[in-house]
Amino acid sequence: MIRLDLRVDGSCTPLFSSLFEKGVVLSARTGCTLREFLCGQLGIDDDYLDQRVQTLFLDARPVDDVDTAMVRDGATLALSAAMPGLLGATMRKGGRYAAFRKDISQPADACGACESTGRVTVKLFNMVAREVGSRLLETGVEVHGRDLQRIAERFPDELTRNIRNARVDDGEVSADMNLFSSLSSQWVLLSVVMEQGHGR
Repeated sequence: MIRLDLRVDGSCTPLFSSLFEKGVVLSARTGCTLREFLCGQLGIDDDYLDQRVQTLFLDARPVDDVDTAMVRDGATLALSAAMPGLLGATMRKGGRYAAFRKDISQPADACGACESTGRVTVKLFNMVAREVGSRLLETGVEVHGRDLQRIAERFPDELTRNIRNARVDDGEVSADMNLFSSLSSQWVLLSVVMEQGHGR
């Protein structure tokens, strides 16, 4: 897998939001609870998880208890702040309408799971994407090169203007459209460091 390290102006953080809507892949310890995964491994604050993250889906099932739901290798996890309307209220973790969706909710895992190193797909939406996404990008996430190419095609001037440094496998490269086109057919380990200020 190719490694791409970018140092960018912090103002272009929103350009990467589509990566989180589709999902980024993380190498992580699996066989742990959702709280252990999110707080212990991803560094999300417990209070943020309890208060800010209002809706969680684990393998397409809504989660009510982050202390009993288990993250396994190959899992897909989606996080969101409060969503509007009745649907948002129904899907809210531990909400008053949770009983209406008990047949589709993520069950408590009484048996647990064996801990191992695995891969987890993480999707972030709305305020959670803006507040947590940059931290994950800095740590490093796996994305497909075609998704990076689409961002570059959609925001060619903004992206290339705000990339201060680009390195592929420890070698410095030019941050232009040719770079993103060359990555379009392969998986990329992407690290993005956001820096304050404007321009290169």
